[in-house]
Amino acid sequence: MIAALLQQYGASLKKEWQHDRLATLGSSENGRCARQAAFARCEVPPDPGYVPTWGAALRGDLIEQHFWVPGLRASLPPGVELLYAGDEQVTRVDGYLSATPDGLLVGVACDCLVPLGITDISNPLLDSTSPIALLVECKSIDPRMHLRAAKPEHVFQVQVAMGVLRATSEHQPEYALLTYINASFLNDIIEFPVKFNPMIYRTAHERARRILGATDPGELPPEGKMAGGGECRYCAWAEQCLGATIASIPTHGELGDNAIGELKGLRDIERKLFDQGAEFEIMHAAACEAIKQFLREHGVRAHRGEDWSVSWTPVAGRQSLDVKALEAAGIELEPYRKEGKAGERLIVK
Repeated sequence: MIAALLQQYGASLKKEWQHDRLATLGSSENGRCARQAAFARCEVPPDPGYVPTWGAALRGDLIEQHFWVPGLRASLPPGVELLYAGDEQVTRVDGYLSATPDGLLVGVACDCLVPLGITDISNPLLDSTSPIALLVECKSIDPRMHLRAAKPEHVFQVQVAMGVLRATSEHQPEYALLTYINASFLNDIIEFPVKFNPMIYRTAHERARRILGATDPGELPPEGKMAGGGECRYCAWAEQCLGATIASIPTHGELGDNAIGELKGLRDIERKLFDQGAEFEIMHAAACEAIKQFLREHGVRAHRGEDWSVSWTPVAGRQSLDVKALEAAGIELEPYRKEGKAGERLIVK
């Protein structure tokens, strides 16, 4: 009974945004799967049976609003100001990009990150009398997680946030500080500094342009799958994503001599990464996706060379038994046979 009440209450605690989040690509979304972001932007309904989870997001909000923000405000040294935090959060927009930073410290000392190995966080392009700004971002983490470095998607997020702030405000942070707080033991805190990189910000702009310009999510790569599938487990469009991939497999076509050479080059890269083993798994997945994109663009499903070949085909789902239904019904098996999810296969030799 209590569990049901809490589930209902927790699901109702959705963060309200004054900014139209469909009009831009937010900094937190920019580091996620491009195809997932496109599904959201195209307002595609979730997969049938998908149940959204709110626990992690609510956990993060609780720690941020009731520990991180008041803790900073109560403990900052004289002359240091915390802006855009808590109820004062502000969403800023720069073209296709938007960002809602967790906070910005203004007036910090240039050597405030010395314990983390950074001797000077001041912006060399600013006058020495200008107050130094430091973007700060709060993240809660599962207590079972052991971080040795900041998560790449969080690094990308603060890169975008710094860039948007630099483009739209008087503040020009040269560094951001990612703070990870253990969700079980709040005293277990680890931090990572991130230096602003203009090239990454330009990449984020181009990435946002491609995602917001997509009319079909299938136009974009399934980056969640390419990165190992961790995002896919919680994606609202996982089944539709797979369907989009299968639908994009060409049915016929032939390659010209130049295209054959290009495909052979992509195949050679894939083979080298495959031989490197698990350490290069993500790079290998990206190489496979590059081959699929090439085949898709040339309208070709397969090609066989003298001593090599590439083949991309759909794979029918396997039949299986719905064990839970059988246990509940206690009757013969045949009526409960079902076909597994379809898939696709890329074979490179």
